[in-house]
Parts: sequence; C-alpha cells; structure tokens
Amino acid sequence: MNPTPVPRAHKAYVIWLGLIWAGVCVGVLAINSLVDPLWHFHGNQLTEKNYAFNERQAKLNQLLSDPAKYDCLIFGSSRTTLLPVDSLLPYRCFNLAFSGGQIEEFIAFSNYLAHKRLRPSLVIVGVDGFNFLKSGRDPSSIPEFIAKQNERPGFFKDYLSMDGLNMSWRTLIGDSPLPRYYDAQFVGRIQPDAPRFRPDKTLEGEGLRRADADNRSKRSYISQNAALYKNLTQVFPSAQTIAYVPPISAWHVAQMEKNGVLSGYIDALFATAQHFPVFIDFALPSPVTWRTDNTYDGSHYQPGVNRSIAQQLLFRKPQTWGIAPKTISADVYHLRYQEALEHFHRVAPRLAD
Repeated sequence: MNPTPVPRAHKAYVIWLGLIWAGVCVGVLAINSLVDPLWHFHGNQLTEKNYAFNERQAKLNQLLSDPAKYDCLIFGSSRTTLLPVDSLLPYRCFNLAFSGGQIEEFIAFSNYLAHKRLRPSLVIVGVDGFNFLKSGRDPSSIPEFIAKQNERPGFFKDYLSMDGLNMSWRTLIGDSPLPRYYDAQFVGRIQPDAPRFRPDKTLEGEGLRRADADNRSKRSYISQNAALYKNLTQVFPSAQTIAYVPPISAWHVAQMEKNGVLSGYIDALFATAQHFPVFIDFALPSPVTWRTDNTYDGSHYQPGVNRSIAQQLLFRKPQTWGIAPKTISADVYHLRYQEALEHFHRVAPRLAD
C-alpha cells in the first residue's frame, strides 16, 4: 500500500519555514560577525567600539588568532587593562588583563598558553590587593576549556546564539557594562561620560553597593598568596618578569589605614616583590594619587598615568613616583607609607571637593 502523499501546501510550508529559519541564522551570524563582541575576528566593524562583555574569552580569542604576533604578555585586573601596549615597544605586548583578574586565573591562563606553545620573552603582572584578602575573596572565573586545556569555542557556537546577538545589540546602542571600552585597536579607553572621582562621595558610594560593606572594608590581608606569584613566574622560565602595583587613590590607602588593614596589605606586597626582579608599587600615596582629575573612581587611571607607569617598568626611567620595595627592608617600606600618608593628610583638605 503506497503511503499517503504529503499535501503540496504542507511541503511548501516546511520549505518556507526552513528558509526563514536559515535566513534568521544567517542574519544573526552576519550581525554578530560584524560587531564581533567576543573578538574572534577584527572587533566591531560598525562603531569601532568594543565592550567588555566577556574579557576572559574575548581576549583569548584575539590573542590566539595570531599568537606569533606577540612576544610579551600582560596579566592583571581591570586597572591593568588601561596599560598601553604601544608604550612598551619594542616589545609586542598583548594585554591579557581582565576585570577582577586574580592570580589563580593568571596561572591557569599561562599554563593554557604554554600548552599552546606560546613562549613570551617578557611577562608583566599587575598585582592587586584583593588577591591577599584573608577571607571573602570573589570566586575566580576560569573557563572550563582553559582548566581542561581543550580547544576554545568556535565562532559558530558563539555567534549563532541569542547571547551573541544580545551582546551585539548592546554594543550598537552603546550600552557598555563598564565605564571603560576598547577602541578599534583593542586599546583600553575610559568612556567620555565616566563619573568624576569625588573622594568622599565615591568611597561612600562604594560602601553602599553591598549590605556587608562595613565588614568587607575591614577584611584583613595575609601574605600566603604571595607564593602563587612565584608559581606564575615559573610557567615561562625563559621570560623576563616584571610586576607592579597599579595606582589607587591616596584616599583609598588612607581608608585602609583607618580600618586597620594597611599593615597586612604592605606585608603582602613586600612578600610578593621578592619573587620578581623588578617590582614597583605605584599605590604609595603621591601627588599623582592625590589628584582627582586623572581617575574616575580612584582605581582606574587615565592613559597619561599608565603611560608613565609603562615607561618606568620597561626603561627604568628615574622614578618620580612609586617605590621599589625589593630595594629596601620591610620596615623601611612601612615607614615610606606612613610618611606618604602623613604628607597626604596635611594636604588632603585642600584637594578634595
């Protein structure tokens, strides 16, 4: 007995439905490929602004698209994303820093890249105090493919998705998740409409973001995780390693002193410095970190400040600010902080709005 023939109208419906679905997929793929929110290709070709939706994956996509192009890697948090690579020439540096970056993540990313046979001749590491918190650290975010050293997701998987389309749409309408973005050359920039740093109001605002803000501000620092930085330097044994503490406002340092946690913070930095041939702490209060017009929050500093940092790290220019703790004793390091804070307290009333 012959099967009942499928009605012609039904066949046409299925065909049209398939064509519509295929058209939607092609459209989604085309839009996501042009905006390129996860940096598989050349970034956003429409507005030339690239937002930090998933820096960990996006930056790795960009790096691994042409790994032979680079002989230098930069690790750090969002503060280090603003370190300009063109100030580090003749090295060809890739800035792999990302928001909330922690030392455990840097080690995992380094091991993954070593597995991919990257052999940088220079590694620069931004060292942030939150890596040394005794308790309450935010969880690290290591992509599964990095932890298992598998291949990264392909662009088809990323861009044939509504998540990808949502990131593209937000890019096109200028809905950045952060007051920072990356330009057409993937250089970190600060948004023109970023908030102005007002020490009292900004620090108060930071405290109001969490219900447990008071307890969080008084969390102590320990030096135990300093050893992890030694582990990081051993992943690329032939590379020169340089570390630095990105600047934070003198008001933030004064707040740490007020909360009784500054001493532990300084001890942790001193212990970490011993694992690097070059280590400069730019968080020491200075006329640079007294200012309120070179940062939008007291943690993320304008390009000019970061260019100065790059020059000092690479070319050992005469230090006009910052301190190299490895060249002094721990006691002197503490003393320098106390002297810097005393000087700051004398001038602070004239500086804050």
